Amino acid sequence: MLAVVLLFGLAIVLLANVKTRFSTGLQLRGIGPTVSLILVLSPLIGCGTLSNNGFSGTPASGTAGTGTGGGGSTTTATSVSKLTVNPSSVAAGSSTTATVTLNAAAPAGGAQVKLTSSNASAASVPASVSVPAGKTSVDFAIATGNVSVDTSVVITASYNNTVAGTVVSVQAAATPPSSISISISPSSASLLAGASQQFTATVIGSTNASVTWTTTGGNITSTGLFTAPNVSASTSVTVYATSQADPSVVTTALVAVTPVSTPPPPGGGAYSGTGPVASWNAYQYLDTDNRYHQAIEIYNATGVYPVIGYSYASPGCADPPGDTFNDFWQPIGNGLWWFINQPALVYVKWVWYNNSTDKQILQQTPCIDYSGAPKYN
Repeated sequence: MLAVVLLFGLAIVLLANVKTRFSTGLQLRGIGPTVSLILVLSPLIGCGTLSNNGFSGTPASGTAGTGTGGGGSTTTATSVSKLTVNPSSVAAGSSTTATVTLNAAAPAGGAQVKLTSSNASAASVPASVSVPAGKTSVDFAIATGNVSVDTSVVITASYNNTVAGTVVSVQAAATPPSSISISISPSSASLLAGASQQFTATVIGSTNASVTWTTTGGNITSTGLFTAPNVSASTSVTVYATSQADPSVVTTALVAVTPVSTPPPPGGGAYSGTGPVASWNAYQYLDTDNRYHQAIEIYNATGVYPVIGYSYASPGCADPPGDTFNDFWQPIGNGLWWFINQPALVYVKWVWYNNSTDKQILQQTPCIDYSGAPKYN
């Protein structure tokens, strides 16, 4: 025991002033007196051995410990590997299941994975999900909200500065059939080109009785007054009434449009004719002013209607009329009728209307050149 104490004291002195080199080539440079002391004394006091491979020790007393060293380490997750969802297409208002997978087992305490949604109102996810220690994946639910149209949402999972993502398709619910219906009166009509027809719509199943009127030809007002287009051949036109309460509800009416007789070429040639409501003859009538005026003889009339005469200075009756017969829209029937003023306006077109309110054209003459018309007296 005394020898041990002496050796201990000697070692302290030597370590304070001398650099010690062993024959093994291990050189100790200022690593501290305690460690150096243990290395020097260990061969002497039976605490261990020193070799070129390092130090290994066995306690003089007590229970030996256990452990592993060298290349026996355990691999733990460092990144998120993938994010999947099944099913990936889901009806609005329902849910689906997603799975986040790490590249290895989660460490002790688990792996906290952050979740995000590009549209949380359409598809929502938890703020995060924990992969249990020793596990590589975990499931979580994706809840979907109501959407008006099919919507794609990007879901992402992030862990340890790595990200994986997937897409969820949220399918909008099918629109239920409307309880609103519309009826149009009349449901069909036959008109001459340029004639008018009043349509009415009745809305059932809604307190909003308003409709929007449209047509494939001619014109129609917001109140449903339709005017047929000018056509050169018989044409079918569709009138639409669309519910303003539910624009998906639309009802139609069909209009058969017939062209008006083609005007004769300049110079006259047609001085009589028969239409749907009357027959007629064109004459030059000698009035009390000793001048010939443009006159029309009406016979075989089906009723009395406002008959308006439009006189023009140019052939074709295309420019604005220079004078008008029957400005007051007085209904007339069979008889002889003539212009009083401006007999020089020799081009005239006569038009029969149903009434003075909606002015639906019933029939009309071609543009008559009265310079060649027969004289009445």
